[in-house]
Amino acid sequence: MLAGIALVVLGWPARPAPVAAPLPEVDGPHLSEPSPGSGGARTALPRHQSDLPASSLRIPALGVTARIGRATEDRGVLTPPLAPSEVGLWSGSAALDADSGEVTLVGHVNWRGMPPFAFGRLAHLRAGDLVYTSDAGGQQTAWRVRRVSARAKAGGVDPAAFAGAQGPRQLVMITCGGPFDVRARSYSDNVYVRASPA
Repeated sequence: MLAGIALVVLGWPARPAPVAAPLPEVDGPHLSEPSPGSGGARTALPRHQSDLPASSLRIPALGVTARIGRATEDRGVLTPPLAPSEVGLWSGSAALDADSGEVTLVGHVNWRGMPPFAFGRLAHLRAGDLVYTSDAGGQQTAWRVRRVSARAKAGGVDPAAFAGAQGPRQLVMITCGGPFDVRARSYSDNVYVRASPA
């Protein structure tokens, strides 16, 4: 199955409009490695969110709650939903309520003329931050961020982010990052946030 996604490009497929617009950087992304005790007070959160709707994602450190929809795939291009408050589940992902496997969620950073997107500040997460997901039945999983990294799109996608139903239980969230190339109408990098069950 990996061969089928080897050419996946996260970002915006070429189309006349709308055009992606870069977000202004405040202090740059926080790309972190796992470290003991990192996150400080940011991690003192409950393991359950009483008001989190079914099929949703919440990232308290970013003030984000988003619906989990489906990402679309067409000719090697994986495209997140074009709705600011929605992220997309990759079709090869483990189920949100599975006991093993990798859940892969993708989302846009932003889009010209639209409000900020749910993954707009994903690169600002740090190791130790909590993320919550809920499946269609409302069953929740709390995840703790282990690592935030960036990879140039020119080098292709990170195949480890598309493990699917195999392997240990983990969450991978992916969006665009790095400088915005106006000519290519795309950001130069992909940002990967990896988290394990809390």
